Amino acid sequence: MSPVDNPTHDPRPTAHGAIFARVGDGFHRLALRIPSGNGKPALVNATGAKLNPWDVELLYWPSEAETPLRRGGYLPLQPVDLELWCNCAD
Repeated sequence: MSPVDNPTHDPRPTAHGAIFARVGDGFHRLALRIPSGNGKPALVNATGAKLNPWDVELLYWPSEAETPLRRGGYLPLQPVDLELWCNCAD
């Protein structure tokens, strides 16, 4: 079983391949479940409970997980433009 599939059994160092997020008031290590077929990828906690994208604030994830995280709705489809823009008359 891949460490991405099971957050409680990771033989590698903690930060490598792990997904860390803030859920509510706590920090959690989550697993990315990729269903077979047409289902959307989902993040689950250590007990296997699926987490909704709007309940999760991702803090760290491996680069290979970005595409499935986007497909699951956990990352925005387009990068957020942090430059402020104003359409106001001076």
